[in-house]
Amino acid sequence: MAAGAHLSKDFFDLVKSIGEAKSKQEEDRIVVHEVQKLKRMMADPTIKGKLLKEYLIRLIYVEMLGHDASFGYMKAVEVCLRPRAPMSA
Repeated sequence: MAAGAHLSKDFFDLVKSIGEAKSKQEEDRIVVHEVQKLKRMMADPTIKGKLLKEYLIRLIYVEMLGHDASFGYMKAVEVCLRPRAPMSA
């Protein structure tokens, strides 16, 4: 299995577009758009499994780039408290 095969094409496109950004401003614009998208997606109480795992990875990526992803902290804690967290899949 290839590294990262469990992540979506959308995630790889995000990483690629950030890597190809010509300026910090362009990178920030891409990340701000991703944060807005994540806020909408994380608000869905029915997200589960692999999809939730990917959203949490995206949150970490956003934080690593220096942007605020605190809106997802509680969801991350909730996932860690589950008996079978999706991170082991």
